[in-house]
Amino acid sequence: MSFYFRWMLKKLGVVPTHAVTIRKGLKVLTPDGIELATDLYLGSPNAAAPAILIRSPYGISAMLAAAGAYPLASQGFNVVMQSCRGTFASTGKFDPHHDEQRDGLTAIDWIKQQSWCNGSIATFGMSYLGYTQWAVAAAAGPEVKAMAMQVTLSDFAQMTYSGDSFSLKNALTWTQMVTWMKSPSGMLRVMLAQILRRPSINAKQWRELPLSGMDEKIIGERVGFWRDWVQHDSANDPWWAPMSHRKTIGSIKRPISMVAGWHDIFLPYQLHDFVALQKNGCDTRITIGPWRHTDMGLGQTGVKDAIEWFNRHLRGQAPAQQKTVRLYVVNADEWREFDAWPPRESRIEQWHLQPQKKLLDRPAPDSQADQYRYDPADPTPSIGGPALEAVPYSLDNAALEARTDVMTYTSEPLAQSRDIVGPVIAELFVSSSAKSADFFVRLCAVDAKGVSMNICDGIQRVRIESSGAPQKVRIELWPTAYRIVQGRRIRVQISSGAFPRWARNLGGGEPLETATELHAATQSIHHSPNCPSVVLLPFI
Repeated sequence: MSFYFRWMLKKLGVVPTHAVTIRKGLKVLTPDGIELATDLYLGSPNAAAPAILIRSPYGISAMLAAAGAYPLASQGFNVVMQSCRGTFASTGKFDPHHDEQRDGLTAIDWIKQQSWCNGSIATFGMSYLGYTQWAVAAAAGPEVKAMAMQVTLSDFAQMTYSGDSFSLKNALTWTQMVTWMKSPSGMLRVMLAQILRRPSINAKQWRELPLSGMDEKIIGERVGFWRDWVQHDSANDPWWAPMSHRKTIGSIKRPISMVAGWHDIFLPYQLHDFVALQKNGCDTRITIGPWRHTDMGLGQTGVKDAIEWFNRHLRGQAPAQQKTVRLYVVNADEWREFDAWPPRESRIEQWHLQPQKKLLDRPAPDSQADQYRYDPADPTPSIGGPALEAVPYSLDNAALEARTDVMTYTSEPLAQSRDIVGPVIAELFVSSSAKSADFFVRLCAVDAKGVSMNICDGIQRVRIESSGAPQKVRIELWPTAYRIVQGRRIRVQISSGAFPRWARNLGGGEPLETATELHAATQSIHHSPNCPSVVLLPFI
């Protein structure tokens, strides 16, 4: 066992029970002649044992294997680690999300024929590696007896166009990463950027227009899937449908365990998938911790969760005593368990936007709308929040809230500590002088010194029906489990963007891929008996 593997086992908290035999350089041939590079990590090389499949677009190096394949093999499983089509040593063209079902099913059929597989198969992996599991979840045969997914979702369109606003920073950062990874020097650039935590795209580059040309200007080459993403500029565009596996969740019966993070980019959509599995009667569970997308704590929990899940469903070991939903309450430093999501114990309260920038748990009186000017030439910046990068999630929003294009509505100090656990929704009546507008809503907790820390947020792109006329907009914020302690205030923050986390809405309604003209707009937030703007908070 190499030093690196030993070190990672210790970091993950996994005690090895089996020696691991590694076989590298295998090729799995697809029906259309593609060779999928495959490595084996065998915990039971001389005996048939349960097999676990991991499929990755990020290569199958020892560095990646140490975080998943090796720890699982150290428990006696025989693990298959495979590069997705068109990545690293696998032949063909990498077109994200398009080929994962047919290639995943090919890999499963190959595993079934191997002497070291006892007929029981599971799948494992996070992020895109989780999506490769969703791709086969409904179509795989009965041999696939369990799945363990971390920070992932069944339909990448939902994250790419969150609230129909383009997730610019995550999308371009990921595009740059997978494009650079095609060469050894590019892989080194990716690793250095992550280790040094230096942004590889500067503030000026984020402002490049049109968006369709950002690949050549910033990455240095034309990227076909980037062009497709900005051309098909809505999660509801039919182009995305073949890559979505949400529609098949109702037919999935195999056990699925999930791990998620409150500060992860996929969280709302992962919970949508989880709720759909619940409704379908699937044997499923989820653990949600205080993690970002790449946090070590998430990796530790994901591996341990998978080992217990696979021991239960592939070996018949007794299950751990855990309810369906296990979650960490932020700012309370405690774990809680529930029978379902959303928790049945949660009670929804309507908190109303009021005149004089107040927030109260009762309807607003008749009052004038609040207005602000949004200028895409000076876009409202993004501060904190979920990101692919290992950056702080929750920050003081004072500088952001001091801008004239940010509205805030604040409650009185809470008489007692209160826990918000569940989905958070804003229902606003808005109007705009533009043809198209974004509305970004953030929930914050404000202490006695005025420090405003973000809890969760969300965005919605709106086609304006009639200039100046109020229309109702529903904005889904990130779900949360958060304790607002006694004496702190609840604040709702509203603006028209969070750039470059989301692409600027230029205001003219032109197609996203080609738009270049900037249109400043007057935005209005209405709060009156006829136009009640509220935030729905699930308190326990």
